[in-house]
Amino acid sequence: MYPAAIALCALILGLTAAQGPGAGVLSAAAAGGLFVLHRTALALGVTAMLTAGLFFVPGAMHSASYWADVLLAATAAVFPRRLAPAFLQASRWAWLLAMAFGCIGLSLHFILSGIAADIAVVFASLCAALVGAGIARHLAVVDARLLAWGDGGLVEVTRDLLLGRITSGMLHDLAQPLNVISMANANMDYIIGRLDIDDENRQQLQERVKRIAAHTEGAAAILSLFRWFGRDGHDGDGELTVRSALERAVAATKSSMRHHGVSIHLRGNALDHLVPAQHGALEMMAVAALLSAFASFVDCNGKKLRGDVLLHASMSPAHVVVTVEGTDSDGKPLPSHRIDEATLWLVEQVARDAASDFRCLVRNRQPVQFIIRLGRDDI
Repeated sequence: MYPAAIALCALILGLTAAQGPGAGVLSAAAAGGLFVLHRTALALGVTAMLTAGLFFVPGAMHSASYWADVLLAATAAVFPRRLAPAFLQASRWAWLLAMAFGCIGLSLHFILSGIAADIAVVFASLCAALVGAGIARHLAVVDARLLAWGDGGLVEVTRDLLLGRITSGMLHDLAQPLNVISMANANMDYIIGRLDIDDENRQQLQERVKRIAAHTEGAAAILSLFRWFGRDGHDGDGELTVRSALERAVAATKSSMRHHGVSIHLRGNALDHLVPAQHGALEMMAVAALLSAFASFVDCNGKKLRGDVLLHASMSPAHVVVTVEGTDSDGKPLPSHRIDEATLWLVEQVARDAASDFRCLVRNRQPVQFIIRLGRDDI
């Protein structure tokens, strides 16, 4: 219903653009909304009607505003959907500048004349399309519509959220069998040491006991990662630093990297900076960034690539800046893989609550794929 109403507004306002350039600018904003909502059929319909109007609407052929609306409606129909999140992940200042420059462009259209006036109204239409797309995206996210932009849609997002909520109880139940196995294994070691058997058999039994102990400790470590994931604390006595948060993120995502051709490195002069109030948020942001960075090491044919992931933490006057970089075995940047819209939006909210910023960079062939900024509280 809403997309149809937006398309109708784009059509009506676009048909009057030749007589009222201001209406054409509003039509451009509606085209931006259609692009975000990905209503290809509606956008194509608006484009067809506006194109037909070129031959019937008086003055349409010579109206820059009308032509801008035709082209923007066509762009909303054919622009690749996969580029939409990257296109709309602009700085918050971009929206303010688009509104300001759009108003200036529309005003200049009425002040100037000739080709300068035409350029001004086309520029205002482009700014309006960007603003319209941004407003539509914001409203759609609030309405949870854009959370279905991932491959699995809302079903997969809901499954992950509910699975996370029931995991805490399952982990408690799983800890009990592990404790029993650990104690039984210790008793077996004690008994084996006192059995009347030859040394060779004794050594074989003790090696099995050690293997059971090692795997039990590994499972307990994984349980600890789950229990303390995203919390401002841990079950050890170490300090809550940038290093400890990143190390926990690396450990938590270790199972997601299914081959050993990728090395992860921690560097920078801010690794030992204390972040007691942002430790959990930093861990969650780093996990989200790493999961996406790991996807860069699998090409379109499913072939696994070798390379390095660098987590670099540095200090700025007001922030602790953590960048996530991905390079192949030759040191060349890998193409970025964007996080799905649902996860990205949620991580952005976590960052905002922690006085931080999480940015996903989707420009291809650049080393830095993600930037995390933590507001410093020691200044």
